[in-house]
Amino acid sequence: MADQVDEVKQKIDIVSLIGEYVQLKKAGRNYRALCPFHSEKTPSFMVSPELQIYKCFGCGESGDAFSFLEKYEGMDFGEALRFLADRAGIKLVALRPGEQGEKERLYEINNLASRFYHYILVGHPAGKQAYNYLTRERGLKAGTIETFQVGFSPDVPGAIRKFLVEKKKFADRELEKAGLSVPGRAAIDRFRGRITFPLLDHRGNIVGFAGRTMPGAKTELAKYINSPETPIYHKSRVLYGLNLAKTRIKEKKTAIVVEGELDMISSWQAGVENTVAIKGSAFTEEQLRLLTRFCQKVILALDTDFAGDAAVRRGVAIAQTQGLEVKVARLGNFKDPDEAAQKAPNEYKKALIAAVGVWDFLIDSIFSRFGGDSGEAKRKVSREITPILAGIPDKIVQAHYIEKVAQQLKVPTEAVEKEVEVFITKEVGQEAKVEIPAVDKGKGIREVTEERLLTLYFQKDPEGLMEKEILSLIKTPLARRILDELASFLKKNLKFDLTLFSKLLPSELTDGFAGVILGQEEIHTEKPELLEREVKGVIVRLKLLENQDRREELTRQMKELEGKGEKGKLMAIKAKYNRLNVKRTSLERDKDSGIILHEA
Repeated sequence: MADQVDEVKQKIDIVSLIGEYVQLKKAGRNYRALCPFHSEKTPSFMVSPELQIYKCFGCGESGDAFSFLEKYEGMDFGEALRFLADRAGIKLVALRPGEQGEKERLYEINNLASRFYHYILVGHPAGKQAYNYLTRERGLKAGTIETFQVGFSPDVPGAIRKFLVEKKKFADRELEKAGLSVPGRAAIDRFRGRITFPLLDHRGNIVGFAGRTMPGAKTELAKYINSPETPIYHKSRVLYGLNLAKTRIKEKKTAIVVEGELDMISSWQAGVENTVAIKGSAFTEEQLRLLTRFCQKVILALDTDFAGDAAVRRGVAIAQTQGLEVKVARLGNFKDPDEAAQKAPNEYKKALIAAVGVWDFLIDSIFSRFGGDSGEAKRKVSREITPILAGIPDKIVQAHYIEKVAQQLKVPTEAVEKEVEVFITKEVGQEAKVEIPAVDKGKGIREVTEERLLTLYFQKDPEGLMEKEILSLIKTPLARRILDELASFLKKNLKFDLTLFSKLLPSELTDGFAGVILGQEEIHTEKPELLEREVKGVIVRLKLLENQDRREELTRQMKELEGKGEKGKLMAIKAKYNRLNVKRTSLERDKDSGIILHEA
């Protein structure tokens, strides 16, 4: 297995891989981007094509292609290995015949269950009523049903178990783990008697199912159910239809967000193929982060009046902090996108094009319901609209809408501002704050400066680090260890090779060396004169630090000698101290003469 992992690593280009998720820009020998793991305005995420690693100097995340997929895509190592092996065209050989990871087994179970349910719907008498309902009453075409692999779970005891356990030889506990059967009652199909919709992640894996009752079903049954949380299904991370819609979303630079599977399917069938569906009316942060990979604009086409829904407001606020522009489509007399797409597809498309800003929509909706000149009407508007104004993350945008609301209410702007301030004050501390991990800032100025010098020399001329003057300036443990390894490497190899050198480093130096190579400060490799100028500047800074250390030591010695009354030795130490002061003045002139220095 280790050989296969190495083979995959050799054939994967981390720059190409990560470049599919974030926009990378050349920065010397490396690449830079905004970190995909935390919010930032200044790029601190670096990728090295030579070392095939990444590191963020903002949040501290680092690793290789495998760890990137594990962190960003939520894959386990086995999934990441299979994904990268497929990408590289490498066929993996299992350690033992038939060996599979848990997630891979669950994907296979779900895939087989989907095929079973789909067959029942389109090719078995037990699914005829459901098929007629979908095609005649819901307007779905045969091709659409095929594309989305819509199915039907027959109202027959143990049907899915007979197929998966008795025929395909899966265990009852695996059906429970996948959420297909009820815990402790393996013979009971969770989706029995329901139309089924496979839920796929954006990579095309079937992670779970949604089930809808047929018209006339028992009233005590929930109309819609989903798979429970499983090792592969997490409701908050799934956007229904994204696996099919992501290409069109990228092309349009816009995602249409609807509520429920049939809204999404009908929109797709009507030609609005950049559509995804959420469960209920609330967005989660994971879903929003997922959408930012493909677009920067979202149009909500939800089938309820969600102006007073706190979960929607939180989702909108999160979307805007993620950089997404959010608009809302007014569906007029249609109750939902499914109906609009089925009955008047052209009108539906016009409504999407004419979508309005989300804050305008929410505010206008409240005024249309409660607006009036009476004190009671204004009280109702204030109660509904204050949380919305408080939730606008951009203070300038917030100020704009505070003024707009004040004008519509015919009250002073200060009155609305005060209500918003009171609301925010009450809310402070009630919700957990999202903490962004911070990189250890405990490095001293010497350590930072020495590592910067190494960064520059590894870009410019690693062998130059072996010069006596440079070696004498390096004091901190990491830098010394790296130079010791470099000296050993150069004795055994005629030419320096960064990739080979990094592979031969002891494991305890790997992360530190990655930080040196991926130094986030810009390096002027395309302008040798600027690079040389900065190298000289950093050397001057190290000499000043060395001068300061020696002067502090001499100061300590002079105090001891004064206490002992040893005047002869004291005079000699003072002479050394004065020479160091003269040297410091000279170095300060060099430092101030235009040499580029990067302060820690």
